[in-house]
Amino acid sequence: MFKKIKKKMANKPTAAAAASSPPSSAAADEPFLDTTYNEPKVLLSVGERRNSTEDITPPSGSSSSRGGLARRGSSKYITAKTSTLGMQNIYSTPLTATLHYTPPLYPKSSTDEKFISLSIQRNFVFANALITEEESSRKREIQQIVNAFELHTVSMPGEVILRGDRVGDYFYILKEGLVEYKSHDEDGNGEYRTIGMAKKPGQSFGELCLLYDCPPPADCVSGKSAKLWRIHKMAFRQIMALRTMRRDERMRDAIRKLDVLNGLDDEFLFRISDALDTRNVEKGEVLYRVGEEATHFFVMGTMGKIKLTTTTTAQSGKNKKSDGVILGAGEAFGGEAIVDGMKPRKHTATVMESTTLFTMSRQILDRTIGSLKDAIQLSRDRQLLKSISLFRDSDFEDFEYELLAALIETAHFHAGQFVYEEGKKIEEPALYFVRDGIFEGDQVDNERVYQKGDFFGEDSLTPDKNLKFAGAKGGTKYYDESVETLSDTAICGKLTLANIDSVVLDLHRLGCKRRGKEHRAYASSLRTQESDVEGRPESLSELEFHKLFGAGTFGRVWIVSKIGGGSLAYALKIQSKRELIDKRQASSAKRERLVMSKLDHPFVCKLVNTFQDDACIYMLQSLVQGGELLNLIQGGRQYGGMPEIATKFYGAAILEGLTYMHRRHIVYRDLKPENILLDSTGYPVIIDFGFTKVVTHKTYTFCGTPLYLAPEIILQRGHDRGVDYWSLGCLIYEMLFGNTPFYTSGIDQKGLLKNIVRGNWSIPSDAQVSDHATDLITGMLQRRVTERLGCLAGGYRDIKAHPWMKEVNFNKLVKKQIRAPWVPCIEGAFDISNFEEYESGNCNDYKDFTRTKKPLTADEQVVFRDF
Repeated sequence: MFKKIKKKMANKPTAAAAASSPPSSAAADEPFLDTTYNEPKVLLSVGERRNSTEDITPPSGSSSSRGGLARRGSSKYITAKTSTLGMQNIYSTPLTATLHYTPPLYPKSSTDEKFISLSIQRNFVFANALITEEESSRKREIQQIVNAFELHTVSMPGEVILRGDRVGDYFYILKEGLVEYKSHDEDGNGEYRTIGMAKKPGQSFGELCLLYDCPPPADCVSGKSAKLWRIHKMAFRQIMALRTMRRDERMRDAIRKLDVLNGLDDEFLFRISDALDTRNVEKGEVLYRVGEEATHFFVMGTMGKIKLTTTTTAQSGKNKKSDGVILGAGEAFGGEAIVDGMKPRKHTATVMESTTLFTMSRQILDRTIGSLKDAIQLSRDRQLLKSISLFRDSDFEDFEYELLAALIETAHFHAGQFVYEEGKKIEEPALYFVRDGIFEGDQVDNERVYQKGDFFGEDSLTPDKNLKFAGAKGGTKYYDESVETLSDTAICGKLTLANIDSVVLDLHRLGCKRRGKEHRAYASSLRTQESDVEGRPESLSELEFHKLFGAGTFGRVWIVSKIGGGSLAYALKIQSKRELIDKRQASSAKRERLVMSKLDHPFVCKLVNTFQDDACIYMLQSLVQGGELLNLIQGGRQYGGMPEIATKFYGAAILEGLTYMHRRHIVYRDLKPENILLDSTGYPVIIDFGFTKVVTHKTYTFCGTPLYLAPEIILQRGHDRGVDYWSLGCLIYEMLFGNTPFYTSGIDQKGLLKNIVRGNWSIPSDAQVSDHATDLITGMLQRRVTERLGCLAGGYRDIKAHPWMKEVNFNKLVKKQIRAPWVPCIEGAFDISNFEEYESGNCNDYKDFTRTKKPLTADEQVVFRDF
């Protein structure tokens, strides 16, 4: 399926053991896979019990090195922002990208402009970020960035330009003078010495500050007076985001001009836009001729001209060319290539001015969006649902309309067949969309004909006088009309109330805006009765604090229980408002709460309740006690990695959790072993949603953990759910081989990011894994998002259907009806022995870490008003 990566890294220990530790109890009696997995590496069936030193048993409190790159983090529910290279979370100030942004313009001479232009193109960050499909676009973007540089003069020797203990805001290019890089010796003697310098014009420093909020590795101090050019990080990020947004908008509008594609909604148009290939063409070149088989369609770039001519037969019998049509920037042509049957060309296309074209074949289109007919129908269904009054008066979000449209079934009818009859009890409430054929609706003193594009059955979806819905929900309603098939055959799309319920989770949201306050209040009370977490704590005063569980940059995690509530334990995440404000992460914390409130899945940590006071915000979460997935990876490293069969179990379960979020347009953005905990049955649970965000198209904020970052995040090109599939590919690699794919010995952070952007990774030459495993990882680590497994037309289904996953029974997996490879030993509700131990905290002073913090002002408190 995917191109194989050359194997290297010989002399690695052979993997020879299976993951099996005597479990206290199994999730179920089913084995993990439906068929026997006959691979030499696996000596045991998953779930088989054996007492042996070869078992992959997670070392309690382990803190062994991760391939020399990073130590085990101390995080549980709060990710520790440690100083280690690969595992320190990195993030930038949230960016609100807009098409209305105007880049700054600082006057400078043409000589200075050329100097800055040459300097940035030698720098890693700029050289990769400025790779574009069109040379004209690249020149324009370089000029915008050059314009945004301002002159900064340092007149005194010893002046600190960038401090090694503070987040930097600028990237600098030396124009003249000297800048020294200084730091204190690590041996503790405190000597402040020079470790490097910029002394030649064009040398630069601070490039990583452009990507994310970080201090430089050393103080940058003027050795004497100096002049420097500098650009602010927010200007750089805005320009990069503006580049992507303008390109996407331009391509979407051009593609829509093709008649065969104008029925697609923005989601599909943007997917096509991202997957277009480029082709540079020269003046006089003939792209295709009349009568040739149509294989590709084309979109014009920002420059150039294309002439379309037709050939007709004159009365003399000779061929005659038409005057033709001239196409310019932003035009699209060649749409006949998309039509089924590869129709012959209607025109001859000749290049009048050299340009860059964007092109796509029918085969790539199918790979990108699937069946064009189905994609157009899905687009229409989404729009139709939003136009129906019952749905228009609901509080549904866009992702819910997408899910609902995907659940519309096809129903066939024949002449004389009734869809339903007046006066009969409604047993299966459903909305019907006429795809083909004719129906007659017969009501007392009222007849109506339903044809293609019409719909009926809306009233069956509304509740009865007791606010109960018909069908399985127990309500009593009767049809008020009969609908009969008039045509010989007819086809309808059918959206059942049961399918609506599976998406929106609360049917009282359906048409909620059209009902009175009394109705809404009663419905709200019903929802509370149905969904209330039994006996959950409703305030901080109801909590009893037991043990300090975790510590991170912004706060602490405690194990708590409800006073008098028995042995049910929770994890209480406490975050300092002052730290969140000062680190510009308050919006992220609020977003985390909002996202978690929408999630309810067995492989995703559940939010139980939230509180706040003047100093802190509190998130009460379900307690997951089995330790980190990292422990299992470390335990398997001595054998060269975890067994393939165990890796498959964890990878499949994590995929289920990500899929659940992605279907709701939620992108996770921080997948790594530390953020996967094991529950009491050994199943993985995704935690820590600080970087999670609802993304409908693309987002531009740099965040994540370096070892697992996708290239599009580094390149500032905007990203979506594809970054999670990339990280999952990295995680599967790490489980199989014990190390992450892009780390090499002695590498620094810049080198790591370069490896990711360039795709420098390989499968170990002595690895005893299947070719299917290699192919899966290769597919998930495709640098181009539109070619990445999980980002094609089939989405997550392509990963599930991959040969490496074919033995996984996903239905049983999500119901936890199969045994996990390892089941943790947990003794009691408050047992956290599977984690690192912390010094005992003061249960009576659980927010002692905030005591020295500056109190928030009234305006700062307003930021947390909706928490």
